[in-house]
Amino acid sequence: MGHRHPYKLQLAGYYLWEARQQGKAIKWAKQQFEQQLADPKSKAKGKWWELWKSLADSDRSLLRRIIYGETPTQQDKGVIRKLTRKEILTQEGNAFQVPLVQKYIEQLLEEE
Repeated sequence: MGHRHPYKLQLAGYYLWEARQQGKAIKWAKQQFEQQLADPKSKAKGKWWELWKSLADSDRSLLRRIIYGETPTQQDKGVIRKLTRKEILTQEGNAFQVPLVQKYIEQLLEEE
């Protein structure tokens, strides 16, 4: 994943990866990238939304708490392990591995 790279670089990489996974041309990736930059919420029901909805309630709860500045507890260890394997959280469980994922979840929470 992108770790601490700039948002646009992560986004471009994401669409290039998606194009490769789906057997699509680079031109498709470029169009998706440009569309996302023009309207960041246009994909809210797309891949990021699918990621969010694929998470268990306990996963989403922990991510919300982290975004709101709370420190994970001992009871969160299992969830942290799972979210670390999914490359969402760091092993310590107190930070996102990819700022792009954090930014998207923050946007979702603002809209709630």
